[in-house]
Amino acid sequence: MRCTSCGSEAPAGARFCTNCGASFSPVATTPGVRPSPTALPVAPSGFVYLFGDRFAGRDKLLSAGEKLPCSDVKVQKKDLVQAMFRGAFASLERDGHLSLTLGQKKALLFKTSAVFVTLNRREVQESGGLETRILHALTGDPRRDCVEEVVGRVIGEDSIDPWGVVIDQTREYLLQHGYFVEGERGGLGKFIPGRKLLPQCERIIALQRHLSAVQALLEGLPSRDSALNKQLCEDIKRGITLRYETQELDVDE
Repeated sequence: MRCTSCGSEAPAGARFCTNCGASFSPVATTPGVRPSPTALPVAPSGFVYLFGDRFAGRDKLLSAGEKLPCSDVKVQKKDLVQAMFRGAFASLERDGHLSLTLGQKKALLFKTSAVFVTLNRREVQESGGLETRILHALTGDPRRDCVEEVVGRVIGEDSIDPWGVVIDQTREYLLQHGYFVEGERGGLGKFIPGRKLLPQCERIIALQRHLSAVQALLEGLPSRDSALNKQLCEDIKRGITLRYETQELDVDE
């Protein structure tokens, strides 16, 4: 059995390539649509999450940190999620699913700069992932599909931790593709809500060979259009923040 991604030999019945991490499970495609020649084993937003220390700053005192899978490194959660969105938008534009343009939108009596999204085609080669959620959040009307609003639709309802919502969505995507498995909580851990997801480090480490391609993808936006990239970063940040809901505490008077 030979991996179609890197050409390495694999034992019969293997679910993934131990050399590059590519899945051997069939991938659904839309009839008449050829797979992208730049396809990766994991969506770029997933790469950014798994190897967050390459894309986000290290955790600082008094800042919300996110511990990376298969590592003791903690990075700044807000920076990480913003980079995940940047990677998702950049990959969707690269593969022709959408186009990003810098424009103006009305804000009360004034106009402000904003990045708008034009939907070119909605079909994707795999289900799940932040990239697919972005496509599903697009209305097809560029006037309504500014990046700030699209990001808010992806997150959904207001939350005290919208950044954590995006990370949870990505972990679910990685679980479906075998980069995490469900584990059992022991001791007092069984009273903690939610599932315990265990990273499959062998598979995750095998993905490192694709990191340069993902880094080049994120570096491509500022080199192509620095003004658009700057506004994209601001719109992503604002779109997440608008979903932030402060937790009200009940105080007995």
